[in-house]
This record gives sequence, C-alpha cells and structure tokens, in this order.
Amino acid sequence: MRLFTFTCPLCGAQRQRFPMRTAWKRRAQVSCRECGIDVRSDPPLGTYLLYVLYAEVITLLASLALVVAYVTSKWAWLGAIWLVAIVLCWFPGAIRHARSPIVRAMPDPNRSYARRPSTDGIAEPKQGRSAS
Repeated sequence: MRLFTFTCPLCGAQRQRFPMRTAWKRRAQVSCRECGIDVRSDPPLGTYLLYVLYAEVITLLASLALVVAYVTSKWAWLGAIWLVAIVLCWFPGAIRHARSPIVRAMPDPNRSYARRPSTDGIAEPKQGRSAS
C-alpha cells in the first residue's frame, strides 16, 4: 500500500518501509534493501506532537473501556479493545513516518564540513582590540 512505503533517497528503490515497532518513535530508522544505507524519517516536531496527543486520547478512551471489560469479566471484549487501540495508534504513526522527509541517518562521508582554506594563502587578521 502506497501510504506505508517510501523511496530510498540515494538509489531510488521503491516500496521501502519502516518496521511496525517504529511507529511510536519520534524518528524511525531502517536500512535500504537495495543499496544498504541507513535512512531515517525526519517528521516535523508539530506532526509528532499531534500524533502523541492523538495516541493519548485513544489510550484514555481505551483504558476506560478496558476497565469496564475487566470488571465485567468479558475477556474477549478486553482483547478486542486492546487490539483496536493498538491498531488505531499504529496506523497514523506508520503513515507519518512514510510520508515525512526521508534522509540519510549518517552524514555523507564524502561531504566535508571543515572550513576550507583561503585561496590567496594570507591569513586573515583577528577581529578585536589591538594592544597599542
């Protein structure tokens, strides 16, 4: 299903997906099946906070129903409520990771973040007060 899959940013391999257990995490990480690089989802913080709020509301409603099912000894209902709550929390989490920007988990080793030397070979004077 297209909602749960993404494309590798390096090799372009399609139908990549994050494991189920990562739906609740802030950032999910997985290795590409084609090229083997580690990729992670990078959802915005606002989207994550909305997901946490949604999951807490579902958990609150489910916990009330779980208590009623436990007190009345309806074990089948208890299991069904538990399963529905997990699915309702997992589904938007998996979509959130697959639809968020996918980036490399580690910086590219060929990209240098070091300061490049000047081309004229003359050092720049320090900024600040001179001792005169």
